[in-house]
Amino acid sequence: MKKVKHEVDDLKNKFLNLKQNLLRQPIQIPQMGFSDHTLHNLSLIPESYASSRKNSKIDGDEDNENSTKLSDQELLETTEAIYFTDNVDMELYEIKKLTESGEPLKLDQIEQNMVNLKNQHKVISKKVLQLILEKKSECNREFQNVNETEKMLQETIWTTQKTRSYLNFAKKHLTTSSLEILGAYKKRQTLVDVLEILKFLQELKSTNQNIDELLKVGNYSEAISLLLQNKNLSEKYSEYTCTESFKQKLQDTLDSTEIALDNALNGVTQKFDPKVYSELINAYKLLGKAHLAMDQLHMNFISAIHTSAFNVLKENLDQIAPDQKLLFEQMCESLSYENLPNCLNRLCKSFWQILVCFYQVKLWHQNYKLYKKQEQTTSDVNERDNETFNDDYIHEKLKKGQIRIWSDIQAKMTIFISSTKLSQLKYESFIQILSIVQRMKKVGYEFCDDNSQKMLDAMKNQCIEFFKRYHVTCLDEINLFIEHEVWVQVQCFNSVLQLQEYKSTKRAIKRYSNDKKSENESLATTAVLSVNNSPTKRALDDSSVNSQDESSIYGSCGYFVRFSEKSSPFEIPYDQKMLEEDFLAGIADETSCYYSEDSSDNDNDNITQINNNNNNNNIDSLSSMTVNNTSLNILRIIGRYLQMCRLLYAIAPHIIYSMTELIDFYLYAIYEIFAKDLSVPSEALHSSELTCNLKRISETVISKMRKWPPSMQMIEYDLKDSEQFFALSKRINAVESCNSIIEQFTFIHGYLDHLIESTKATAEEVESEHQSLKIYINEMTKCVEDVRKPIYIAVTTRAIDIHATIMSINKVKWDIGHVMVEHNAYVDVLNRSSQLFAMRLEEMSSSITIPKEALWDSYAHVVTHVLVEGFANAKKCSAAGRALMQLDFTHFLSVLVTLSGTKHPQHQQYVDQYIKAFYLGSALEEFITTQKAYSCKHMVGLINCACNDKKLRQKLLNLVENMNETRN
Repeated sequence: MKKVKHEVDDLKNKFLNLKQNLLRQPIQIPQMGFSDHTLHNLSLIPESYASSRKNSKIDGDEDNENSTKLSDQELLETTEAIYFTDNVDMELYEIKKLTESGEPLKLDQIEQNMVNLKNQHKVISKKVLQLILEKKSECNREFQNVNETEKMLQETIWTTQKTRSYLNFAKKHLTTSSLEILGAYKKRQTLVDVLEILKFLQELKSTNQNIDELLKVGNYSEAISLLLQNKNLSEKYSEYTCTESFKQKLQDTLDSTEIALDNALNGVTQKFDPKVYSELINAYKLLGKAHLAMDQLHMNFISAIHTSAFNVLKENLDQIAPDQKLLFEQMCESLSYENLPNCLNRLCKSFWQILVCFYQVKLWHQNYKLYKKQEQTTSDVNERDNETFNDDYIHEKLKKGQIRIWSDIQAKMTIFISSTKLSQLKYESFIQILSIVQRMKKVGYEFCDDNSQKMLDAMKNQCIEFFKRYHVTCLDEINLFIEHEVWVQVQCFNSVLQLQEYKSTKRAIKRYSNDKKSENESLATTAVLSVNNSPTKRALDDSSVNSQDESSIYGSCGYFVRFSEKSSPFEIPYDQKMLEEDFLAGIADETSCYYSEDSSDNDNDNITQINNNNNNNNIDSLSSMTVNNTSLNILRIIGRYLQMCRLLYAIAPHIIYSMTELIDFYLYAIYEIFAKDLSVPSEALHSSELTCNLKRISETVISKMRKWPPSMQMIEYDLKDSEQFFALSKRINAVESCNSIIEQFTFIHGYLDHLIESTKATAEEVESEHQSLKIYINEMTKCVEDVRKPIYIAVTTRAIDIHATIMSINKVKWDIGHVMVEHNAYVDVLNRSSQLFAMRLEEMSSSITIPKEALWDSYAHVVTHVLVEGFANAKKCSAAGRALMQLDFTHFLSVLVTLSGTKHPQHQQYVDQYIKAFYLGSALEEFITTQKAYSCKHMVGLINCACNDKKLRQKLLNLVENMNETRN
């Protein structure tokens, strides 16, 4: 109230001062002798009087006659400024001004100055009076405002005094009770603070026990949150000495908790639990070490890879001292052959456990990132940016970690494959190794899109070394089978799809065989299938085929979906069905399909139809193909080779080439065994293709054999036994089993082309391999047809008595004058031999499939050559004799056609051309030069009988002699 009163007083004083100033000096007036009283009186002059005085003249102003000449404004302007200044002695100033020239004062000058001063004083007074009159109304209004303000101040003073009286009353009655209340509240607040401190100290004391319990149950985030909370509170109450020991104890507990966190994080590499991992991540975030935790986790995974690899190898080493320290490469070299598959499987299984844990960690962070995006839509911008930065860092870390982890695993696998002697393993063990490596390759591709080229290159080198040794072993095995072969047909064999070795490739072989068949039907179909056989198209088709089987759907999923850390694709013992399903799952190949046993019956129903479609030789056959133990073993070996092609595409062309060597060796062995007892020169029975192929096989395949030729003890006697018709049934079994191998090899031709396409070779190399394989199949198909002739002729030459037949023909007189009605006697002998030959074949047909066309062709070949040989021995021959020859041959040919059921145009032409050459005359020279099928002896006999002109005869004989020298 005192302050308000003081302000009111100040305001009142200001108004009074303003009033006085306005009254005293409304404008600055020169000090020319006017007093305040004069000015006050001037301000009270009426305006009418002031205005009437403006133009009046003052009496007695005769002295101002000069000054009146000037106007008021000029007088005002000529007034010196000093007269408007306060605190200046005007009289002294005027005296100084009169005396400053130093001359004596003059009365006139003084009077003149006085007149001027008076005039100036009048003008200024008039001006002041005018200004005062102009501001009078404003001054009156201002005085009215001042009066109103003064009235308000009086009211304010009264209100303030009244308020002070009330405050004094309240002060006297309320201050004492209020102070008592405030004092009691302060004591209560102090007691509450003391209780909180005591409660904190009590909780602080039991914190360690609670934290230990939380750590035991894995509640890391709550334990750390409790630790940090108590640590902050201990900082708050740091002024108490008792909290210092608790603070140190909390720090020790926090350190031990971080160690427990690191140990639990290390356990994630072996077993992933989403709840535990979530607790760990939250705990590290509370500690502000989320990035360090990811770095530590990656180091734990790398360490787990090296540790698990050493532990697995150490467990599989038979002889190693406990304190002996070996490098990983040395440990691999110390493994025994028997432990290699099991050790590699356990090694891959341990790697799988680590990889699947990392995969689940990555999956957890991906799901967590999606969850945080939904949760952060309404969160703070800074918090959202921070979370985004952390997620980006973790994502980048996991991406780089994937490549690093798989690189370390691939390095371990490469060292294991390169350091161990896999090439010395047995086939089953090596195939098991291949399947494990192939699965590991797929794991790597699913894990980080890596093709594992280093691991596959190491496996490729081992596979090449193994295959070189294994291929020679297979050749020796076939040679051993040949030595002990009984050459008896194995019944109930229709297709390679029946064999266990082809079980995993059954669907693929059928599919690509159908594709190959469709390609051969028409050019338009070829254009369509060229697109359908592309890897992408086939992959889509395979997936559609797979979708028809539940197991195929299961097999189409990735390993990380189908398995977890509790199970793996490397479990032992292997399930055969799972092996078939998983070898090449995900590759554009139907070999990845699981071929169920339920479908085998349906497939067997179609096998006969498949064989009929692929039978290019039109051989009359029984319900099964002609195979023996040796040929069946060759087909099984080819099936094993196919499995190796499937598991390692890189050497597929080399393996396919080795398959052809197996077929070549079998063909060559059959020729050596069954075509060496020919009673006629074998060169005349060889085609140029057969001769080239036999030479090639001798140089490329036979040179690899450890033992050659094979023993003939099992078959040597039968080849000479006439009762067994010189082992004709065994010869048929041998030749036709070779033909069956070619047919089955042709049947899988489409799948072999697909395997070649699966290599990483260039398009030109793939096309070259396709053409080479196609040319080989065509050549070997023709070669098998050609090798039939010397082998079957070795028997058919003994079906008739060649020497006796030729002697009988020589006894016939061909220089007769007319043709007889009946044929000669030797024809009846030949017909009888043909009948006996047909009877023999009929007897054998009950136990073996007889290639009648090939056998009768061989028989016709022998008989026609015997006839030409006999006809060429004729010394003289007339036209009627040539007609008799034609009659004999026609009669024999009609019987032969009846017995064999087929015509033999080639052999008929061979005899007919020779007989008709007698009628050529001058064209005989052209016949001699163009016909290469007849020997020099045949030509000489023809010339001697047909040419009566000695000069022409001698000319033709010289021509034949020159041709014979050229041939030799």
